[in-house]
Amino acid sequence: MSKFLNYLGGVIGGFGLIYVPASELLQGLDPLLDIIGIIVVIVFAVALIINGVRSLISKT
Repeated sequence: MSKFLNYLGGVIGGFGLIYVPASELLQGLDPLLDIIGIIVVIVFAVALIINGVRSLISKT
């Protein structure tokens, strides 16, 4: 369960990087933060899927 919550937190953090607007000081980094957020969401979503499949396989 702990891995699940960690991966879910990673996905939520990635969405945070995508949707939270940057301040005026960091406005130039906004496209970079969007790209990093998208990569983080993809990586943690794949990790969640792999973890779920491994859990299903090990229970049968």
